[in-house]
Amino acid sequence: MEVFVKVVEAGNLSRAAENLRMANASVTNWIRNLESHLGVTLLHRSTRHMKLTEEGATYYKECREILARVEEIENSTIMGRTAVRGTLRVDMPIAIGHQILGPSLVAFAKRHPDLNTVVNLTNSVDDLIHRGIDVAIRMDAVHDGDLVARWIFEDRHVVCAAPQFLVGQDIPKHPAAIAPRDCMGYITTASTKPRPWVMRSGSEEFNIEPAHNLSFNSSDALLQSACRGGGYVYVLHVLAKDFLKRGDLVSVLDDWEMETQTFYAVYPQSRFVAPKVRTFIEFLQRDVFETEPTSASRTIPQLVARRHA
Repeated sequence: MEVFVKVVEAGNLSRAAENLRMANASVTNWIRNLESHLGVTLLHRSTRHMKLTEEGATYYKECREILARVEEIENSTIMGRTAVRGTLRVDMPIAIGHQILGPSLVAFAKRHPDLNTVVNLTNSVDDLIHRGIDVAIRMDAVHDGDLVARWIFEDRHVVCAAPQFLVGQDIPKHPAAIAPRDCMGYITTASTKPRPWVMRSGSEEFNIEPAHNLSFNSSDALLQSACRGGGYVYVLHVLAKDFLKRGDLVSVLDDWEMETQTFYAVYPQSRFVAPKVRTFIEFLQRDVFETEPTSASRTIPQLVARRHA
């Protein structure tokens, strides 16, 4: 089962063999023997492509649940309920990984020396299950009914700029005082048009459409450019707070209410949540974002508006 799951998640036999530190021929034999034992074809294989059969897709999903349950039993029996081991594969947005979770995970690694944590920094939201990702940090929504999302944190946006950029001009009190050409934009991989800045004050709502000639798909890059006097940026407070504290950036329009952003820990739906996944989520809630751990989770069955940091 472990070999079969690794093959599916790697996408081909040779990559799975490398991950398993086995010979290609050994992996091939394991799959053939498994198919012979079950009396079904699990994978359609060619020299270039591999595709799950209908039976293979069903078997793969069941295997993940069984292996998660085995891991849970082994951890609680052999190493104690507070110990986790194995490999934890995590996806997270680039800026969140650089500025928040990356540094925090040093403490997580020291606390769990038998757990190998592999972090992939990406703003992509492609399929988690078939890439073998155990848990991912996502914002606002997922679009796969086979995934479960657990709330971990909520944050608001701020508008800020470098002190040297603001020299010689009045600090804006109303969004209308900010020229769109001075606003650097955030773009997603699916669009070249920057995301609008949405803000409210009482019953008044005001949107700014960034029109700067410089845009990024990373909040980290936006912040670094703002520190060099590039212009105004609209980013999450959790990402900007250290820059604000050092005085590298100054927030404006503080009396205005900005959009909020919700962070979720997303993982494949299963009857059993692997101990390493549960431990990681509780670490995020208790140690990183200082929000109370909760056993509540909810399935997100359809796509709704998604934002990225």
